[in-house]
Amino acid sequence: MEAHDSQAVRWTGGRVAALVSGIVIAFIGLALLVSGIALLIFHGATRDDDGYYTTGTERLATGAHALTVENIDLGGDAVSEVPEDLLGRVRIRAERPGGRPVFVGIARNDDLDRYLQGVRRAEVTDLDPPEYELHRGGAPRRTPGAETFWVASAEGRGRQGADWDVEGGEWSVVAMNADGSSRVVVDADVGAKVGWLVGAGVAALVGGLLVAGGGAALIALAARRSRHGAS
Repeated sequence: MEAHDSQAVRWTGGRVAALVSGIVIAFIGLALLVSGIALLIFHGATRDDDGYYTTGTERLATGAHALTVENIDLGGDAVSEVPEDLLGRVRIRAERPGGRPVFVGIARNDDLDRYLQGVRRAEVTDLDPPEYELHRGGAPRRTPGAETFWVASAEGRGRQGADWDVEGGEWSVVAMNADGSSRVVVDADVGAKVGWLVGAGVAALVGGLLVAGGGAALIALAARRSRHGAS
């Protein structure tokens, strides 16, 4: 009798373990499916004609000589060893109302700090809504287009975009009037281009289907063993 009870306990425990494992695996598969669908929806909804996933346009304005986003930490040299296809490209675009000439550039923190030393500028600290930290000073000694330290830059009338292959380091972004004058007003957006997003979405969908199928099979097995045990 005791042996029969012990066997029944083991049988019940095995069914419960299989059922719990199946439910957990099925939930993991469902999460992968949802992630894959979300990635593909994101790809379809935010990708522009140039292949960039782009944010909405934001109006930024200051009475100073420059608008900056500073201290963007993208890691050290190890990041630069990652294949470019994984890191992708970044595009910063800016346009002045009325189509007046604008400059937009990306540079290493130290280079931009040297250029803007003693220059009155507004550092963007938040975008929703825009908030700024004002750094006091005067006008720049040279126009931004005269400098050579930019890793990516664009200058001219209308919407200008600086396209940059991402690499490790600490970086800053600046938007200025092309002549270096004060009262900078721009409509700006940020875009990113990564080649692996669609593949990741499809892989998550396929993986989710396989994992969810495995979980469903375990649940079905536990239910079948339960019916057999009851009979």
